[in-house]
Amino acid sequence: MPRKCESPPSKGLVKRADDSREEATLTDQRLAAIQQRLAFLCHDLRTFSTNEDAVQRLSTSVHTHFLGSPYLSPQDAQFVQTCDLALLRGPNVSSVSGNTGDIARATLTLPTYLEEGMDELVKARRAKSEHDPDVKRDFVLCTSHDLAPLLQEACGFSKQYFETRAFKAAYKRWEKDVRKAEKKGGTGL
Repeated sequence: MPRKCESPPSKGLVKRADDSREEATLTDQRLAAIQQRLAFLCHDLRTFSTNEDAVQRLSTSVHTHFLGSPYLSPQDAQFVQTCDLALLRGPNVSSVSGNTGDIARATLTLPTYLEEGMDELVKARRAKSEHDPDVKRDFVLCTSHDLAPLLQEACGFSKQYFETRAFKAAYKRWEKDVRKAEKKGGTGL
């Protein structure tokens, strides 16, 4: 069972007893918007070597794991950082990998999931280099090969999701909105 957020939810994430049906739809819409922006972040992480705009967006982010502007508003970033993966993924996604350990990991927050995943990668590389003296010690983590797949799995995005017309169209609209906001001096959120 998903934990509740440890901090007050942002606007649109609160259910009121007097209007639960309308507010539940708003909650679903807000969560879908957050998930979409996380998908945009994941796409930028995966494609930054061939996408100059993605490089610029990632370079301007000062947030751990890029979980903030220009991808998330401060309220959405707080929500993402304090809610467990089961809630963040939504009701339709339980696990991408199908691993039994993934069910237990669904109670982790996104930053914790990413940190633990990166720690596991470093430990595996360290163990590999200790067993084979000819292997160069490489503990550098790659954004597109290490962080992006972790974020993708944490959020429950399938590889095919990024190839859909709907995603590509939404991504292009979002890029355009971010560029407009940057020209006006904003963050694009």
